[in-house]
Amino acid sequence: MTKTFAQLIKKMTHQEQREIETFAAFIIARRNLKNQEILTDDTSTQELMRLVEKSGSFDWLDSELEDVYSVRDGDDVLWPTKS
Repeated sequence: MTKTFAQLIKKMTHQEQREIETFAAFIIARRNLKNQEILTDDTSTQELMRLVEKSGSFDWLDSELEDVYSVRDGDDVLWPTKS
């Protein structure tokens, strides 16, 4: 890591550092794409799914710490009815 990059990382908030971490994981996972130069509409859905899965970008969704709400939270939804 360059000195400049290390200094920039130190100036970032925790959230910004996590974004850099996620982007770095994306770049490494991108190595497995057939066409590494550009992501286009021609990139298959399966290929994009593998890329996202390997990057770990959505691993936080599987974390138990994210389950901060229960079925008892909030109010019932009142759906509009036709008059």
